[in-house]
Amino acid sequence: MVLVNRRVEDLETPYVTADDVTGVTLAVEHLARLGHTRIAHLSGPQTTSTGVARARAFRHAVRDRGLEDDPSLVVECARWSEADGAHALRLLLDRGARFTAVVAGNDLIALGCYDVFAERGISCPEDMSVVGFNDMPFLDKLRPALTSVRIPHHGIGVEAAHTLLECIEEPARPPRSLLLPVSLVVRDSTARANERRL
Repeated sequence: MVLVNRRVEDLETPYVTADDVTGVTLAVEHLARLGHTRIAHLSGPQTTSTGVARARAFRHAVRDRGLEDDPSLVVECARWSEADGAHALRLLLDRGARFTAVVAGNDLIALGCYDVFAERGISCPEDMSVVGFNDMPFLDKLRPALTSVRIPHHGIGVEAAHTLLECIEEPARPPRSLLLPVSLVVRDSTARANERRL
């Protein structure tokens, strides 16, 4: 067995996944360079290793850049879905939270932000910037095109298949796990911070 895009603590099962920590760090660094000091995180479910890793990486990245680590700006989504992303962003806005940017746990959660922007009359990126994660196909067709962390989808599949074949051919061999590199694809959903929102 080889896990794909998931890890299980305390279980010696090989996995192949993207480097979630670096991906979230790239997103936070990009927003910080644009002058965003209060950044929200709509995390994935904390029942998944990717949700846990990305949320933990977000808190570390914010602190490492000297930004305010405000726990009230982190909202967990129950599912990796557009509807849950929209629900989480509504919660933040209805609480009166002050922030100028969002790092979403994945692209579907980011799409939920777009729904709320339309509902609430929030202009993206003029009023609020948003970054997704995974770089799904067709994100460049959105208006505005979504900035996202690109993971090597094909490479993850290839390496998982190679790892599985190795496990079959050499069952006594210690399991080999891989973290594959990611990159940030900057598009139109991120811009300089609008200080009026703080």
